[in-house]
Amino acid sequence: MENQVPLRHHHYPETEAEYEVELTETENEFAEQLEEVEEKAHKQIQRYLLWGSLSVVVNIAMFYLFNSIFGVEYQISNLLAWVFSVQTAFWVDKLLVFKHASDHPFRDMGKFYGTRVFTYILEAVILYVGISLLSFHPTITKVIGHGLAVIGNYFFSKWFIFNNKAHTKA
Repeated sequence: MENQVPLRHHHYPETEAEYEVELTETENEFAEQLEEVEEKAHKQIQRYLLWGSLSVVVNIAMFYLFNSIFGVEYQISNLLAWVFSVQTAFWVDKLLVFKHASDHPFRDMGKFYGTRVFTYILEAVILYVGISLLSFHPTITKVIGHGLAVIGNYFFSKWFIFNNKAHTKA
C-alpha cells in the first residue's frame, strides 16, 4: 500500500473547446444515468401496481367476507382484513416489487407493520366517517379508504423499508 501512487487525471482541458467537449461528455453520462434511474423507478411502480393488487384483493375480499358474509362489525372486519393483507403485502413487496435482499427480514417486517399502522388508522377513520356518519355502503367505503392507504403504503415501503441502502446482503 505504501508504494501506491495516487490516481491522477492526466488530461486537463487546455482550451475552451476541450472544456466544452468534456462538459458535454459528463452531461451525457449524467443524462444516461438519470434515464436508467427513471426507468428503474417506472418499472418498480408498474410492479407495485401489478403485484400490489394482490394484497388489495386480499384486503377487500377478507373485509367483505368477515363483514358481509359472517356479519362481523366493520371495524373488526377491517382489522382482520388488514392483518391478512399486510402479511401478503410484505412478502410481495419484499420479493417481487422492491426485490429487497436483507439479513434482517423480521426487522424489515416490524418496520413494514409499523408504517402500515399509520395507513390502517387513516383507513379506519375513513370507514368511521363513511359508514357510521354518512351511512355509505361498507364495501364501497372500504375500497375508497384502502385506495388512499395503498398510495401511502407505496411511499412508506419505498422510502423506509425496502430502500436497499442499509442492511442488504453483499
